[in-house]
Amino acid sequence: MGQDELLAALRRKGEEQARAIRTNEAAETDAVRHATAARCDELRQAHERRCAAAGAERRHQIMADALRQAALIRLRGEHDLALRLRQRAGACLGGLRDTGAGTRLAELAEELPRADWATIRVAPCDTAPAADLFPSATIEADPAISGGLVAVTGDGSLTVVNTLESRLEKGWSDLLPELVAELRGLVP
Repeated sequence: MGQDELLAALRRKGEEQARAIRTNEAAETDAVRHATAARCDELRQAHERRCAAAGAERRHQIMADALRQAALIRLRGEHDLALRLRQRAGACLGGLRDTGAGTRLAELAEELPRADWATIRVAPCDTAPAADLFPSATIEADPAISGGLVAVTGDGSLTVVNTLESRLEKGWSDLLPELVAELRGLVP
């Protein structure tokens, strides 16, 4: 083999090796690109999952806060309604008193236990009927009483409050739910 042939053979061999290196390099570059793309896709999907989980948690927190606030608003509204209804009920007590012949006062007086009543407090318009019912007692007009009476024994050992206000107060916890239910039925 001559020098020219040797050089041509070495050139061919060098070109083949260079082609093999370029092919290898292209394959490795493609493999790195694919691996990088796959890793980027994995990272993107992981990020999307974290974002979705964080969004779901935030939505859950916002809904819980909104439900809590709605419950508080509802409770405040129900409390305000209860106060207004109680005030209106108290204002209506005077209409329950039978001022004509003092019959309501007589009915409430009959419920008192037998005792030596020294002081009887009644609504100002009930002083005359109270004096007829309790001739030996001191009758006091109390503008805070809509109807009924407060009876105190002479020694102060027994006081009976049998007023419309006390009856309303005692029965209010039973009346309020019924009133609210009735009002809810009126609202379309």
